[in-house]
Amino acid sequence: MKIGFLIQHFPPYLGGAECQARDLAESLVRLGHTIEVATTRWDPAQPTREMREGVVIRRWLTPGSRWLKLPWNLLVGFAAAWRLSGRSEVLHGHCLSSFVLGGLLAARCRRRPMLVKICSMGPAGDIQRVRRPWLCGLAWRLASSASGFLVPTRAVGDELQDAGIPPDRIHYLQSLFPQAALPADAFSSESAAEQPVVLFVGRLHPDKGLRTLMAAWPALARRLDWRWIIVGDGPMREEILDWVAREGLQSSVSLVGYQDDPGPWFQRAAVFVLPSRSESFGNVLVEALLHGCHVLATDVGIVRDWPEHAPVVRLPQADHLAWQGALLDWAELTADQRARRRRAARSFALEQHHPDAVMHRLQALYAELIGDTVPHPRSGGVE
Repeated sequence: MKIGFLIQHFPPYLGGAECQARDLAESLVRLGHTIEVATTRWDPAQPTREMREGVVIRRWLTPGSRWLKLPWNLLVGFAAAWRLSGRSEVLHGHCLSSFVLGGLLAARCRRRPMLVKICSMGPAGDIQRVRRPWLCGLAWRLASSASGFLVPTRAVGDELQDAGIPPDRIHYLQSLFPQAALPADAFSSESAAEQPVVLFVGRLHPDKGLRTLMAAWPALARRLDWRWIIVGDGPMREEILDWVAREGLQSSVSLVGYQDDPGPWFQRAAVFVLPSRSESFGNVLVEALLHGCHVLATDVGIVRDWPEHAPVVRLPQADHLAWQGALLDWAELTADQRARRRRAARSFALEQHHPDAVMHRLQALYAELIGDTVPHPRSGGVE
């Protein structure tokens, strides 16, 4: 199949949606499909056209002014999708940006089927942002014209249904984790000789629930020789640094900033924490399980879709004493108990998130939209 991707930003710009689009595109190429990505040229140093891992990437100029970006990207998205439609059997938009909305208009004019992946939820998410009463509701009517919507969790699908999208146009497709196909020895286990590490990876934002961990940590630091490593950047960075200095936690809390590849930090961690208020999926949760981390999380995103036997401790978001108690419980486990839990975490991640199942589902949706036969994965994966 010839498939055209539309996304406002694309790697080397790094974000969850951007990395997912890259991984999907490269995986589809490996399966024998032709993939072309249309995106914006947010850095003037970037080439207007290049090929990476078999994926053709075409970048369109975008202005620096915030106020010009919305109308400009709408027009540029239309132009990019118009050209892309002539070379593609189906279009795939990532996130409801103005660039993708322009692509939807072009797909409608060219009578090309187009799927749109919803990348975020809640008051500041894709759906609510587009439903705001700008342009007399034209943005949402345009968004609603998509041939179908891809959602990573049931909660995102429920939000779409509440917005009036029929269930038969909503397709559940989990995030792709190509690393789940790697051999087990690619993921190192926690070293008993090292200082135990509690890990957070994500944006430093109040919605991630970091203040709950900040309330719990001082008492833990007095009792345990553990280190809390915080990977990420965001508006709470200075607040966290001030808290570390005020509480005298320099020896037990480390802010390491944004990391292009957080894999080495997952490999060092014994426990992964995500006290988030809301997640559309929560990719870091699966990554933590793949690395054998013990996971403490709120009941959001993919956690809500996992079965009860999932190797994750579900905790109330704002109860710092509950988080404190869960970390103390882990500290009391024996080495053998921790090793068994590491194996169970990785086994669960492989069972629930093997990439073959995701790719087979996506190819089937593409084929359905263009009226083709359903393709089969080359590597006999889970369906």
